Order: sequence, then structure tokens, then C-alpha cells
Amino acid sequence: MLPGEDRILEANFEEVYRIGSVDGDEWETFGRVSGVSFDASGNLYVMDDQAGRIVVVSREGAFVREFGRIGDGPGEFAANSNTAVGFTVLRDGRAVVFDPGHGAFAVFGPDGEFERSVPMSGSAMYLIRILKTANDGENVITTSVSAFNMGGSADAVVPFRPIFRLVLTGDEVVQDTVVRAWRPPGDADGFRPGLVAEVLPNGGLVYTDSSAYAIKVAARDGELARVLTRPFRPEPVTDRIQEREIERQLEDLEGRSGGADRGAAMRAQFAQMRRERIESMEFYHEVPVVRTLRTSWEGTIWVRRRGEQPASDGPIDLLSPDGRYLGTYPADATAMPRAFGPDGLVAFVERDELDVPTVVVRRLPPEAR
Repeated sequence: MLPGEDRILEANFEEVYRIGSVDGDEWETFGRVSGVSFDASGNLYVMDDQAGRIVVVSREGAFVREFGRIGDGPGEFAANSNTAVGFTVLRDGRAVVFDPGHGAFAVFGPDGEFERSVPMSGSAMYLIRILKTANDGENVITTSVSAFNMGGSADAVVPFRPIFRLVLTGDEVVQDTVVRAWRPPGDADGFRPGLVAEVLPNGGLVYTDSSAYAIKVAARDGELARVLTRPFRPEPVTDRIQEREIERQLEDLEGRSGGADRGAAMRAQFAQMRRERIESMEFYHEVPVVRTLRTSWEGTIWVRRRGEQPASDGPIDLLSPDGRYLGTYPADATAMPRAFGPDGLVAFVERDELDVPTVVVRRLPPEAR
């Protein structure tokens, strides 16, 4: 077990550049930033799924190129795919995008040119939102494959949660189950322990799948190598905690309601369905300690713990994959980076008071990489 007392780190991250502004150049006016990723040269790729495009920026913050658009042709994304695309960049600069509207992965070369489309097998409709580079040069890792048949029902529930390696080298995608992670019993939504997986530089995996502070490190083939723990225990869920969480989610839902436009009626219908689901939500019996995790380019594991409130963000622990505790950033010191790159580069996505997204690139000190 790792130490229980936090060793505080200072988040002295050098800002390298920032892009995204209503007053900036046309290329940096983003509608919705759904993903960011770096290549091995330190170039930043920004997925603006509202516009169906990928913008590439140099490590100095200069515009390099953009590619992709809404449409039905090669290298184009279906208009109904926004908010549901999965996106990542392979180390050699090839961009991989899953487009649920077309049911296929689009692979773009380092120059932004469309290379090929790799469809999912069968006739089901798939949603794949989270992609990680598998570090084998060709394939991707995900925990979020959801398949729906033509009748609208989802695949049968299996007694585990899979971490997939999606093999993209053939004519169709091959789903290879690398890890069979723990599945919480029951159908509770509130505080249900999530499955979050990241990739290590050697091709191994690190993941969390329970309410405990248990960070699991696995080899490339999924075999468990070690479990990193700290002595923090989940909090039992009381009636008062349930009431507060329902209130919080309802307030958040109201805050995200849109204005009056041609999509307002549909949004209102979905909001009402979501409201009814929140009000009748069932809860897992304890609040998970770990909220999410990431891995840096060099392999350091960043673990975000829960904060003082059950649904709030707390401190971020830094762990080495060989089991050493490196230190902790306090809850208010830094957000979790959205992407890690070479030479300590990290990307954050921030929003101003008008909800305009800005991508900020900073550089980590050596001890945090």
C-alpha cells in the first residue's frame, strides 16, 4: 500500500500557447471541442465535432492544417454524428476518428489526407466515444463500445466490463477483449463505479473499475501485474447524499437548457426524459474514491480523487507504473489535462463566460511527467 499522507506538489506549469477565441483567426473559432491529442512531434490535434473538422497546430501554437468536414463522402463525417465521435492520434501523426453516422473508422495520414475507412462488422449501430492509442502503431483502446440492433435494443449484458483493443488493419474492425474488468451488480446509476482505462508507453494498460482506491496495472496482453492502493475508503451513500445528488443533477440540467431555436422542442423533450430519470435514479451503496485517471506520455499515472462533496473533484495523485507514489496536487491547483504530449506538453480545454472553448497548452516540470 502506498502512503496515506499527501506530499503536496506545486502546479507550476509553464504556458506555451493558447488557441480558440471569437476574436481570433477563423481557423481557431471552435464550435465544440470534443477531443485533443498530440503526435510524437508535439503537434496538437483539435477535434471540433460541431464543424466535423480536425485542426492541427504546431508545438509553437501556429496553424498547420485542418481536414475533415460534414458530408457523406470519403473522409467526411455524418451530420448526425456530432457529440458521439471517438477521436485519437497515433504516435506517427495519423488521426483516427470513429463516425457513428457512417458506422466506421476514418483514418487520416500525417498530412491530413484521407487514407481509408474501416467499418464495424454487422448491421448494428455503434457508439464509441472514447479512444486511446494502443501504442502499437495501428490500433486503439476503448471501454465504450455500445451496439444497438436495428430494433433499437442494446447488446445483452455480460458479467464483466470489457476493455477492447480495436484492430484497424483489416477490412473490418476486429474487437479484441484485452481485459475483463469488474462489473458492479445491479443497475444503479448514482455513484456507480466507472471503468476508466489508459495506455502506458510499453503498450500495457492502467485502469480503475471499482469504488476503492485500486489502480490496476496490466501488461499488453491484459494480465494483471500490480494493484496500486492508498488507504482511502469509499463513503457510504446515505439518504441525504442521495437527495443532494438528485438536486445537483437537476440544477445542472436546468443550467444546460438551450435557447429558442428549431432544435428547442427536441431538446426540451430530451431534458424532460432526463429529468424523470434523475428523479427516479437508483444509487450504488458507496461513493467511489477515484473519479478518473490519465497517463502521461512517459507513463506517469494521474489519479483524480473525489473532493469534499461526493460529486466534486478532489486532489490529483501522481503515481509511477512500477508502484511509487510521487506526490499530490491539491484540488484547486490544476484541472486534469485533456491530453498529454512529448516533452511535458499537456492540453487543457477551458471555456469563457460565453461558453467559447479555448485550448491551453502548458509544459509540465520534469518531476510531473
